Amino acid sequence: MSRRHTTAKTLVREALLLAACAVLPAAAWAARPVPVFQVDVAGQSVPALQQAMRAALVRATGRRESATDPVFAGLITDAPKYVRSYDRGPQGEMQVLFDSAAVDKAIAAVDRSVWGPDRPFTLVVLYPQPDQEDQPADAAGLEQAAEERGLPISIVPLPVTDASGNLLSREALLEMAHRYGAEQLLVGSPPPAAAVPAAGPVNAAPTAPPAAAQPGAAPSAPAAGPPQPGPPPAWQWKLYTDFTTQSWSGSLTAGIDGTVDSLAPPVGAAAANVPGQTEVEIEGVSSLADYANIELMLGAVPGVSAANVRQVTGDSVLFDLTVRGGGATIDRALSGSSSFTRVSPAAPGAGTLVYRYRPG
Repeated sequence: MSRRHTTAKTLVREALLLAACAVLPAAAWAARPVPVFQVDVAGQSVPALQQAMRAALVRATGRRESATDPVFAGLITDAPKYVRSYDRGPQGEMQVLFDSAAVDKAIAAVDRSVWGPDRPFTLVVLYPQPDQEDQPADAAGLEQAAEERGLPISIVPLPVTDASGNLLSREALLEMAHRYGAEQLLVGSPPPAAAVPAAGPVNAAPTAPPAAAQPGAAPSAPAAGPPQPGPPPAWQWKLYTDFTTQSWSGSLTAGIDGTVDSLAPPVGAAAANVPGQTEVEIEGVSSLADYANIELMLGAVPGVSAANVRQVTGDSVLFDLTVRGGGATIDRALSGSSSFTRVSPAAPGAGTLVYRYRPG
């Protein structure tokens, strides 16, 4: 090995050792607090407060089904007992503030998980932009869905293609999102105009009744009824994070729903989603660029709230993570990523998870 190459590796190792003295900025660097338990209310009646509690439970857990989950029936019935105060929203609407600590405790008592109030700020771009007359309704629908699910968003008309009309690279899109203070970018493509079913003629002439069948003639096929409306054309959604890229299709609000579903604690017992300490060793870290990418990717794994560098040895870095769901969460995330290959088995109690980084 040349002296120049040896010196370069030494400098990289020394830089990583310096970085090991600092706490890594996990995904929460772009998180924003959400007023989970401050929701609009139609009045101070018991039914109104119960409906407001359903909305608060959806935000608190990140799961739509929480509004109708039978385990929350008692909590919803007793909603007035959890009221702390009332206030007015930005448009003068009445809002109720529930006791967050008491509701969190009640949720834990029925073995359900709570999604922390600090949520990743998501930049939303619609491209191509919908027709001008549709834009206000589309924006309002997205903002309402995001408020209901407890996801902080900002809808910004940014260019996501180059001069030739090609979609920008993943790196360029994420850089743009970070520049606006967002952790991730959600791009929605509306259905093409041709896919929207056209309205039928308003004053169409009535269809003439079929002529009577002649004797001996073959029976005619039954007349076709009016065309039935098909399913609405689908939006195409793509979520870019520092860890992964996901795609799906659906309605206008499916973009928000899919994003929250990927971030909120998975459905299941609360014990399985308790934050825990996990060690993971990443091999193949040969440059500061590799280190920076791995740092961002680990911080962007849903559920990671803190990360420290424990040790740097050769081309491997040992990280100490605080993650919701512990080692099982990290193992699922890294095993499903094309950027990492598992080196050691991840059996329960096997100790440190070891992965090899594959740049690019």
